[in-house]
Amino acid sequence: MCETLWSDPQPFPGRGPSKRGVGLSFGPDVTQKFLEDNNLDLVVRSHEVKDEGYEIDHDGKLITVFSAPNYCDQMGNKGAFIRFESPEMKPNITSFSAVPHPNVMPMAYANNFLKMFS
Repeated sequence: MCETLWSDPQPFPGRGPSKRGVGLSFGPDVTQKFLEDNNLDLVVRSHEVKDEGYEIDHDGKLITVFSAPNYCDQMGNKGAFIRFESPEMKPNITSFSAVPHPNVMPMAYANNFLKMFS
């Protein structure tokens, strides 16, 4: 499961080492076979920062969407979300920029949340 979750698309066929050091990179042929084997039209994935909040790869058959703008308060990326609208169920992607957040140190809110488990 870890390999699937941490694997990223690559522009050339086949599989290769991951730029992150975990999982693999996979090409458009791997995406196409997965779609055919599972009777699907599209793969939507996340967990990879994209400058515009999303990226469409593999001839439009794979979309990466990342919803955290300015990830970790330092990446400068946009965030995005995707909706599928009926009846066609075509993806509608909305990209957005970060807005100023309250004067709280990054991740400081997590300290009280984590105390709930100790």
